[in-house]
This record gives sequence, structure tokens and C-alpha cells, in this order.
Amino acid sequence: MLRVLQVDPTMEISFNHYQLTLKQMLYAAHPRYVINRQRSNYFPFIIVKDDEIIGAFALERGDILIPINAPTTAICLRDLSFDRPHQKKGYFKQVIKVVEQYINRQDSSITDLYVMVNVHNDDAYYAFIRAGFKDQQRTVKRLYTLKVLAKSIIQQS
Repeated sequence: MLRVLQVDPTMEISFNHYQLTLKQMLYAAHPRYVINRQRSNYFPFIIVKDDEIIGAFALERGDILIPINAPTTAICLRDLSFDRPHQKKGYFKQVIKVVEQYINRQDSSITDLYVMVNVHNDDAYYAFIRAGFKDQQRTVKRLYTLKVLAKSIIQQS
């Protein structure tokens, strides 16, 4: 069973087994950094399958929304990665659905989920497109040039 857990400071989390290629670390920060980053409006998560950490990501609001021209009712998905042995096994779409459900339960005022994808990371770009994200036809410059994608997550009545 796949679970997404918000990280809290009392959790003991080890990423000693976690494998990412150097190229993947250019596109998404190593999970150790993701879960230990201290910022306001920043919420780290781990992805667990059968009591093993297989991925990590963060959700962020606030200032991150300004350069991507997102509404204040949006939240940004950051640094999603999966441990190498667990990649390409269908977990991506499951995680996106769980994240949407989590957001809807936690804060019904959030209407859109945004993500930034490196312009050279076609695998991630098309995975997000297949998961229902729309290319916003704009890029932002960070360390790299990133495409902005968004998905409406308004809960249907």
C-alpha cells in the first residue's frame, strides 16, 4: 500500500538506501535536503510503500507562487523524486492523486497544483502532462530554466 506522510521533526528518516542519478539530482533535490529544508509555508513529505521510503517531495505556498504567476489559491509541488528501484512502476500517478486528496482534505481554499519542470527533463514533463497538468506556456529562471505546469484540483461536488 502506498502512503504519503507529512514529515514532522520527531520522525526518524533515513535515506541511506535512496538512489538517484546525478542527472536526477539536478532536476530534483536529494530527499535528505527536501525534508530538512526550513522555510515558511514549506511542507515536506515522504512516500512510503510497505514501510519503505520510496520517494519524497514538498508542497510550498507563499513567495514561490509569485515568479510562476500562480494565484494565491495555488500550491506548488517541489522536488518530487522516487528511489531508483521504484521508478517507472506506476507510483507517480498514484502519488499525484493522493497529493490532490490530501490538499482537498487539508485546505479547500487551494484550487490549483503547480509544478516547475526543467526544460531538459522530458520524462518528468510528459509524466505531469499525462497526470492532467497543463503547460502554462511560460518559463522561469532559477538555477535552470523551468517550465510551469498547473492542474486544477477543485473537488467536484
